[in-house]
Amino acid sequence: MGLFSKAEYMSVLMDFKFRESDGLPCIQATDGVYYCNAYYAITTKAYSMWEDGRYERAAKALKEAEGKIRITVELEIKNGIPVDFKIDPKKLASAIGNKDIENFELCGWGFFDKPTEF
Repeated sequence: MGLFSKAEYMSVLMDFKFRESDGLPCIQATDGVYYCNAYYAITTKAYSMWEDGRYERAAKALKEAEGKIRITVELEIKNGIPVDFKIDPKKLASAIGNKDIENFELCGWGFFDKPTEF
């Protein structure tokens, strides 16, 4: 594999934790080796989630699923080593059973090899 080797992608089921930071959703997915922290905002078209209670229901669904449901995480692998990840909001919404999670928009992330505060 050379310097410009092509990235490979692998879907992995991971456990997750849900938290809120400044009132916004955060997810840490882990397989025990890698820790994928994803910080979300709500898409502009779905700001009404704040007023009509849909955000609170989505947050509650995520909190209740923590430790019970595993979510799909797409790992990007270069030279045999995971270097990045993606948690697709549509796949997350499907796994959790709350369509409003599709309105989450990634605004920050971190990929670690040990647990971190998120």
